[in-house]
Amino acid sequence: MNKLILGASMVVSATTLSFAQQVERPNIVIVLADDLGWGDVGFHGSEIKTPCLNALAAEGVVLDRFYTAPISTPTRAGLMTGRYPNRFGIRTTVIPPWREDGLDENEETLADMLARNGYSNRAIIGKWHLGHTRKVHYPINRGFSHFYGHLNGAIDYFDHMREGELDWHNDWETCYDKGYSTELITQEAVRCINTYEKEGPFLLYVAYNAPHTPLQAQEKDIELYCDDFGSLTPKEQKRVTYQAMVSCMDRGIGTIVDALKKKGIMDNTFLIFFSDNGPAGVPGSSSGKLRGRKFDEWDGGVRVPAVFYWKRAESNYKNLSSQVTGFVDIVPTLKELVGDKNRPERAYDGISILPLLIGSTSCIDRNFYLGCGAVVNKDYKLIRKGRKPGLNLPQDFLVDYQTDPYEKKNASNGNEQIVRSLYQVALKYATITPCLPEIPYGKGREGFKAPVEWKVTR
Repeated sequence: MNKLILGASMVVSATTLSFAQQVERPNIVIVLADDLGWGDVGFHGSEIKTPCLNALAAEGVVLDRFYTAPISTPTRAGLMTGRYPNRFGIRTTVIPPWREDGLDENEETLADMLARNGYSNRAIIGKWHLGHTRKVHYPINRGFSHFYGHLNGAIDYFDHMREGELDWHNDWETCYDKGYSTELITQEAVRCINTYEKEGPFLLYVAYNAPHTPLQAQEKDIELYCDDFGSLTPKEQKRVTYQAMVSCMDRGIGTIVDALKKKGIMDNTFLIFFSDNGPAGVPGSSSGKLRGRKFDEWDGGVRVPAVFYWKRAESNYKNLSSQVTGFVDIVPTLKELVGDKNRPERAYDGISILPLLIGSTSCIDRNFYLGCGAVVNKDYKLIRKGRKPGLNLPQDFLVDYQTDPYEKKNASNGNEQIVRSLYQVALKYATITPCLPEIPYGKGREGFKAPVEWKVTR
């Protein structure tokens, strides 16, 4: 049996390698929302106005089984490395303003890999959130050729301040651009497209801070939902503000797509949009029919709205829609797509889904680790008891997606063998010793004073 599996994998690898050698390397555009829930987009039935995302979903494919970590920094770390974030001490918390840690400097990033393969332009626009105090953690030292945006996890949308200091940067310099941050991110993304399109394939990582708190929206976007904002209750005002923030981001995504089309490069662009985790539970946000929200390993926290577009994969969209995939799969997929032959110094946890994209297979059966002792595959999910404070599970919880797609009933009884099998998978990852210890969120907060303009000097 092992020989047969090995033989099949060799055939797939040969097929994908041949494909990589034959095709033009695509532009790569990754668009990330922040705290956007499953139920916050029109293509999942939301009342929030997202016409641009709806149009992208109609042209591409909605990824119904796309998974992330349940919070921001871990997702971004896994996206950059193709490795589960608990390997480098980033699993249950984010990097707050008062800490000096960041993504392990020994990890190769997506941008590093693409730089080695002829992608001379590699920009991150928007939110970084992978280290903000030391040069070694700065985006331009992590493989990117350009950075425009903020280092911290959340800022004021209008004045771009965090902890009393301006957190807005253009490469290494403080940036004093005025405007609503969502629109500034969009404008810079379009500028990069217009600059890069004649210079070979490029990477554009657009990391919106929307709709993460603070809840702040422009009047023109609020007017999409309300004629008399002042007459609303405080809760209603928050709901409308959240909706307006999502719509502004949606308009920005539409502007980016339009820029790609105007330059005639949309069809040779590998574009993926997703949220970094589920909704934070603020008024207006929603997990839809999914259980849970941000911080949870229930689907509402880790199964996120996601859309993929790449013209070359169009005939295989049907298979992609139901494939269990997620944030750690992007690096290995792109590595294989661009034909990078270097063996990664640190093994990927994610898998390449290129065989799905090119139609050499219709499904990849795999287990996907979600964080604190939870693991999911196409048929089941196991959430281990006692691994995540707040869930208060009296016993290990097995989800049978065939009979219970919204995780309402524990299917452990009668499925003991499946529980044991998934338990071993979860244990394998849960017991990893990280290269750096995980630090509690609040450590270092007392007495902290932000550096002037969040300048990184050492």
